[in-house]
Amino acid sequence: MQTNLKYFKSDRKFWVIGYGAGHGPLLLRSGKTDEHHTRIDLLILDIRAMEIRSWSEGFEIALVDQAYLRDLRSCPAEMMEPGLNVYAISGKGWQGFILGGKLCVHEDEADFMAPSAFAAANHVGLALAARPTDAEVEAAARVLDKAGRHHHWWPKTIAPYDEFAKTDPIAKSEFEGLVEQMLMAASAAKRNTETP
Repeated sequence: MQTNLKYFKSDRKFWVIGYGAGHGPLLLRSGKTDEHHTRIDLLILDIRAMEIRSWSEGFEIALVDQAYLRDLRSCPAEMMEPGLNVYAISGKGWQGFILGGKLCVHEDEADFMAPSAFAAANHVGLALAARPTDAEVEAAARVLDKAGRHHHWWPKTIAPYDEFAKTDPIAKSEFEGLVEQMLMAASAAKRNTETP
C-alpha cells in the first residue's frame, strides 16, 4: 500500500466505485482481466471538489499547483483549505481535477467486488463502514450543535444548525461532512471491538 503519493499513471480501465458525501473519500478501481492479474484501488481522501468521469480508459493523476484551479467555471479554488491538494487528472480524451487530501494506491489479487484493502488499513470511508443515512447525520448534527452552544465551542454570532442549514448550503455540507465522519469512525470502532 502506498500513501501520500504525488503521481500515478496506468493504461488500465478504471471505474469510480464509491464516493462519500461531505468530505468523503473517492475510490477508483481497475479490476483483474486476462491481461492484468491484479486489482488496483486508488483512494483520495477528504474530497472537496472534482471533475471526473465515472469510468476511464487509462488514468493519470498528478499533484499540481493551486493555480491549476484558477480558470475553472465551478470555482473550486474557493474550497481550498490547508492540508488539501490539487490533482490534475486525465484519461483517454478527457481532463479533470480533484481537490482533496492524500492519494493512496493499493494493488492486490482480490476480485473486483471484494472489500478494499483500505478498509483493513482503517482509512476512513467507503469501502468500509455503512454510511449513515441523511436523517442520522442531521440528527447527530443537531446534537453536536446543541452541545457546542451549551459549552460555548463557537461564537454566539453563528446561527444554529437548523437556521444555517436552510440558508447556507456550503456551511451545511461542511458541518454535516464532519458529523458523518464522526459517525463512520464510531461505527468502525464499534465493529473493531465487537467479538464474533
